[in-house]
Amino acid sequence: METEPDLQTIIDGAGPIAGLFVLLVGIALVLLWLNMNRQMKRINPELPKGKNELRVEQEFADISEDKESDEKPE
Repeated sequence: METEPDLQTIIDGAGPIAGLFVLLVGIALVLLWLNMNRQMKRINPELPKGKNELRVEQEFADISEDKESDEKPE
C-alpha cells in the first residue's frame, strides 16, 4: 500500500490543469457568444417568415385578443 501515491498529492497536482481547462472553456464560451451576436445582427429582418413563426405570431395575437376582451367591461 506504500507504493500507491497519496490522494492529496494527486488532487493538488490536478489543480493547475483543471484551472487551465476551466479558463479555456470560459474563453471558448465568450468567443462563441460574441460570434453568435455578430451573426444575429447580420440576419435580414425582411426575410419571409417561416411556418412556425407565423403560427406562433397567430397564437400570440389570439392570446392578446383574449386578454383584451377579458379586460373590457360590458
